Amino acid sequence: MAAGRDIEWLLPPDVERLRTLERWCLVLLELIRGRIAEIERRDRVTEAARNGPVVTPLNEWKLEHPIGRGGRMLVHTADCRLASGRTRPITREQALDALRQPRVETCSICPATQELGVTDP
Repeated sequence: MAAGRDIEWLLPPDVERLRTLERWCLVLLELIRGRIAEIERRDRVTEAARNGPVVTPLNEWKLEHPIGRGGRMLVHTADCRLASGRTRPITREQALDALRQPRVETCSICPATQELGVTDP
């Protein structure tokens, strides 16, 4: 019980369904964080435009390397919170070059696809 309120009815009684809810919450949290980062980035650009010319950072992208040999590499925006510790900073040109490779994709959470101007196959 939380603060004297009975919330037992709110959650399923078995671990399998609780794990499903946990995963759904984590996915939703990452989507929310990605949207927040997108809005914050847009707001920074808007504010910078009001204050003078926009200076584009040299490394505004990240390339994430997979675990093992069978995984795919992912291109993320520099502030994507989904990117793991297996990333390295890259330039826009390097990101676009990487995406020409068959085992490289853009992150499905951050707005890398839109910001790079690539189309999904």
